[in-house]
Amino acid sequence: MRYGNPRGERSLMNKLSEKNSRLAGMNPDGLARAAALLEDGAQKGLYPGGVLWVERKGIVTLVHSAGYTDFEQTAPVDENTIYDLASVTKPVAMASSMLILCQDGLTHLGEPVTSFFPDRKLPHLENVTLRHLLTHTSGLPAWKDLYSRGQTRDQAIDELLSIPLDHNPGARYVYSCLGYILLSVILEVITGTRLDKYVSDRVFQPLGMENTGFNPKPSSATHIAATDNCPMRKRKLVGEVHDGNAHAMGGVSGNAGLFSTASDLAKFCRALTAQRSGNSECNSPFSRPAVNAMFANAIPESIGGQTIGWFTYPNDMMPGGDLVSRKAIGHSGFTGTAVIIDPEWDVFAILLTNRVCREGDGTDFRHLRRRIFNAIMGSIVW
Repeated sequence: MRYGNPRGERSLMNKLSEKNSRLAGMNPDGLARAAALLEDGAQKGLYPGGVLWVERKGIVTLVHSAGYTDFEQTAPVDENTIYDLASVTKPVAMASSMLILCQDGLTHLGEPVTSFFPDRKLPHLENVTLRHLLTHTSGLPAWKDLYSRGQTRDQAIDELLSIPLDHNPGARYVYSCLGYILLSVILEVITGTRLDKYVSDRVFQPLGMENTGFNPKPSSATHIAATDNCPMRKRKLVGEVHDGNAHAMGGVSGNAGLFSTASDLAKFCRALTAQRSGNSECNSPFSRPAVNAMFANAIPESIGGQTIGWFTYPNDMMPGGDLVSRKAIGHSGFTGTAVIIDPEWDVFAILLTNRVCREGDGTDFRHLRRRIFNAIMGSIVW
């Protein structure tokens, strides 16, 4: 069965103004190739549906959607379809919130983790700082199951705080979901509120990101892309976080749990690019130094490339393909999502899919994602 474009004879340059692409210095044929690759992935069943958004120099050059919210073809997707972002939660919600706490003078990145838990004995964490957690250099392991034994949220937090380090803080780069879960607990200690409310009040509402948040309302179900049928929860996940540890945290966590749309994420990326370029009229909740922290490698290149929240050169987890510059930042999510921002070329691209609906390790999807981003970057002509 074909799972591609459900709307009949529609141009692959969906909602693309050829004039806009040329004004932005992009070849419309190259953008059409990126759109065709998105269609191809849906037709081959790599995902039920996907959405692609490209913007350069403040000009929207491509918005293209292909397929449906699920393999049952419940509803066609578009730029307002809500996707489970998985680990894209880390930069968009968690890291951005921590930087706002810094710019408000409520903490600093060198603050020890133990200072937030004065009533607990945590000698293994005494040399771990917020910066270590944000840059995946804390020494915490990549992952640990905090959910399969039916723990409550408080029990999951207790277990998280007891996990021993695998190496000394700052010595190695190990991408760790656990570190970002811990960051969301720390934010709650600092602010007295949970991450979902804090980031909504300070980031999403000011940017007009109306369809972005944690635990989306059931009334939005027809507009939400499904993930998979979860054996443990014994149901198809629609508007319920796919990540097991985030689910154990009540769906609100720093590592995963955020849901959003391509159109909303474009507002976020647009704010970062405008603020970084010094646009005084941009509606950004971030200070310019905070935005710069999102773009600057915060660890030695000898161990990796990681800004405050984002992958960057020379991190091989960077999802942007082969043609992004060394200044580019990006992040991907296990569910089939990815965002890249390249300030050297003044371009950003958003790819949202629900590839976890299909069984497999995602290798085919990652190859396709690389080709899509190559086609986008390859369309830049000046």
